[in-house]
Amino acid sequence: MNSEQCTSLMGHSANKSDMLLRQTSLALTATASASSSSSSDGSDADVNEGVDVASRDDAVGVLSTQRTIQSTDKYFDKDVIQKMNQRAQQENAKLNLNLGLPIDLTILTTRHECTSSTLVNKVLRPPIQTLLRIIHRTLLLIENPLFRIVGQHIPLKLRQQVTFMAWKVYLPIHKVLIGRRTGLHRNVSLEYHALTSIMWWGRLFPVTVERMRFCLSQLHVWHPPEEYPSWNLLKRTPHDNNSTTQTNTSGEFPEEMKATNGHKHGIRGHLYEVYHQMREKVTPTGTRDRTTTKSSATEMTVTGQYIQHSSRPSQKVLFWIYGGAFLAGDSKGNLGIAEKMGMVCGVESADTEGNVVDMRDVFIPDYRLVPEYHLDDAIHDVTLAYEYLIFERGVRPEDVVLLGISSGGGLVALLLQALEAAQRMFDQMGEENRTYASIPAGLPSGGVLMSPFVDYTEPFGSMREYTKHDLIVHQSVYEEGIPYLEAVLGCHNNRVNASPVYGNFTGLPPLCICVSEHEVVYDQTMLLAHRAKEQGVDVIVGTWKYMCHVFTMLAPFLPEGRESFDFICGWIKEH
Repeated sequence: MNSEQCTSLMGHSANKSDMLLRQTSLALTATASASSSSSSDGSDADVNEGVDVASRDDAVGVLSTQRTIQSTDKYFDKDVIQKMNQRAQQENAKLNLNLGLPIDLTILTTRHECTSSTLVNKVLRPPIQTLLRIIHRTLLLIENPLFRIVGQHIPLKLRQQVTFMAWKVYLPIHKVLIGRRTGLHRNVSLEYHALTSIMWWGRLFPVTVERMRFCLSQLHVWHPPEEYPSWNLLKRTPHDNNSTTQTNTSGEFPEEMKATNGHKHGIRGHLYEVYHQMREKVTPTGTRDRTTTKSSATEMTVTGQYIQHSSRPSQKVLFWIYGGAFLAGDSKGNLGIAEKMGMVCGVESADTEGNVVDMRDVFIPDYRLVPEYHLDDAIHDVTLAYEYLIFERGVRPEDVVLLGISSGGGLVALLLQALEAAQRMFDQMGEENRTYASIPAGLPSGGVLMSPFVDYTEPFGSMREYTKHDLIVHQSVYEEGIPYLEAVLGCHNNRVNASPVYGNFTGLPPLCICVSEHEVVYDQTMLLAHRAKEQGVDVIVGTWKYMCHVFTMLAPFLPEGRESFDFICGWIKEH
């Protein structure tokens, strides 16, 4: 890519700092708890240095070291990158890779070229490659109608029952026959060993965007009401009671939010399909065509799912941004776990019947995906959805907690940075220049980053090396998804500008971060925690060992996932 192209794209990416046009005057500042000491050498090569994080046995880790803010160039020094790669490689050498088998079966797949004349390459490789090609091409022919049948014609309840019936039969068999031989480490739960034995094989097959989208659309299957946290274990306001708890509106939802039967979608509460066209026909976020100030009706339309737990909206709301590497994911696939998070993370209140929990309603906005659209379109959509929640729904910013999963965690960080920048710009405006359209939307009370994908530069360290064992972002997913970074964002400088980990964290509200020490985004997550902390943000980090990417989403299957779910809920309750 030539320098002219790079400069053009850089100007496009840099516009994320002036994304918002409106905000209430209620701006929150981060509660800094920085230490007075600073690092003497100024090096951030070791992501764990100076950070007190939680292990599985100690669920809460608090960052306590402050460092001097330096240029992002230091993070891309060749020696630093080499050290990060070596650290990840050394960590891999300590782990039980490849299901404990003596060879790496991925060398038999079509992605690897034959580099030796060993017996494995001569005898096993050709027929296995032929078999994998046949399976892949057969799937290409039948997967689209198969996806439609499974997703549209087989009832959700049946899919959930079959999934967990199979799991409950399989788990004891695996325990007896295989035990703790296949997971990364013997110390992980038996459930994680059993899940590894199933999910590891996905890396042998090519991954396509269509397959990713189908798989993520089925996340709701993993979260039926009877699995963790089960509905009947939750204290809740009766479904039809008139709670005396303060609410943020005086009536029902507007007409454009068409009520549906929540039980048809596997949830307890009311489900509203949001479709709302914002009144302001001015683009509130950066777009590629900066010469046009008007937006189309489509660009100004907010869509998504709004889960309401009782007869009236709750005061506090969880703003849920799903993940999928910006390539996949949808709001309906997240309904099950999002509703449960809102139910568990409620606020204690009282009515005439005694103590109850005022659960948090959950808003899951849709956003446009790559490669059909640009990363800026995703940022535009979640920002517009947040403005809808504040200006149209009347929710106060301090009553909102943002939660993002993987790439959704990146969107949470980008949204927070844009909100703070908009507030700062508004504060600097003279009174004569302030208009209704320039009022920004206000910072929420905090943000939760669940295994956040926040670095869109060339992969190194854990992002490159941990694909060898990560059950979610394995080699096939990596090879399909990573090329889109350059295709969409362009050259290195653009990717740095687009990455929230290298952005400005000054003035942001508190952050809660949940990550595994052995998942692909570990290094970039810890870098974000360091940079946010050194810029005065109140950051808390919970880490677990030997888990895969977004392991919290596997809470119905894994005790480690349940621990991290509870860790996040405990933090949300305080905000």
